[in-house]
Amino acid sequence: MRAALLLLLSPLLLASCHKEADSVAPALFETQIMGRTWVESVEEEQPGSDVRLFRPETSLRPGLSPRNSFRFDAEGVFTGHSPSAVTEGGVVYPGRWLMEPNNTLRILPARAGRSFGFQIISLRDSLLQLRRLP
Repeated sequence: MRAALLLLLSPLLLASCHKEADSVAPALFETQIMGRTWVESVEEEQPGSDVRLFRPETSLRPGLSPRNSFRFDAEGVFTGHSPSAVTEGGVVYPGRWLMEPNNTLRILPARAGRSFGFQIISLRDSLLQLRRLP
């Protein structure tokens, strides 16, 4: 099933490359992004930029303030997490993810809410750069 999905998505990903975004081949997505928890690295983000930077949770220093994070798992399972001053441990946002053209992942929230996208700009040296899309 996974192999068939990758074969179907390969032409879409290869055809969707454009100047700004690096090509993220399905194998790279599966081995480098999927199955890991990614945590926002706000210290590295540029003020005013719409590009958000994320690192694997294992590469962040302990004791940092709570941050937004997410995880893409097999079978289209998405789990987002946001810190909360009201709820101990933060808020979990379950949903589904779908691969779209232009290195975009469409997030479909499990609860009521609008879908949104994450365009993968780059993945280098355990630094994932994303742009949130409507």
